[in-house]
Amino acid sequence: MENYMISVENDRGANTNYAIFMEPPQFSGGQQPWMNVWYTSFVPYHGSFEVRTGLDYYAWVGSVPTSPAPGVVINSGMNMLGRLGTSSVPGSTYEMQVIQGFPTIQEVTPPTATSGSYEIDTGSDFTVPNNTYLVGLAKVNHRGQVAPVASMAPLNNMKIQITPKMKFYIMESQQVPGEIVDYHSVAREGGVIDFTSGEGQGKFFARVIQGNDGRFKVEYMDLPN
Repeated sequence: MENYMISVENDRGANTNYAIFMEPPQFSGGQQPWMNVWYTSFVPYHGSFEVRTGLDYYAWVGSVPTSPAPGVVINSGMNMLGRLGTSSVPGSTYEMQVIQGFPTIQEVTPPTATSGSYEIDTGSDFTVPNNTYLVGLAKVNHRGQVAPVASMAPLNNMKIQITPKMKFYIMESQQVPGEIVDYHSVAREGGVIDFTSGEGQGKFFARVIQGNDGRFKVEYMDLPN
């Protein structure tokens, strides 16, 4: 499996708390996607930390205590390691069911997910509008836990194609892991680490330096020196 590493260095001039986010995958169906905090770390001035990840994509379902919106923290759910589809082999397909108020998924056959995607199918479990149950993408975080990085509130009887992308954001933040954040704010203010296009395409290591002006400089290479 391909492995990627992001090294973050704090030259900001002060101790800083950072959060790392993953670009929400493409969700079919047109529902609004939500971005979640993935990694968080305190880094002192002149300190650094590393993030390692691979092409491990987990199909995830969960619930929220109130309508999904920035500031709401997701702290429960269920996940299964997914296999993305190829041009010749469909990707993993899962059926979502709500059992006594808890969302669950199980893999079903035959799989039907399109190339580059896995699929989550919903039934008729939701009260409409659905502001409680979410489906999405999860990744292993720095605590070794599989944590949601992006989600959406599905409708009944949907067949949702979920297509991940190896693109990340970093910014100064006091937010907590699992917290829903405003995507546009993160994309506008954060540093961008993109292994799928531009200078980062085909690379596996990104060095991110936050300077004393608060901006993030990103350099890519095949492997760290």
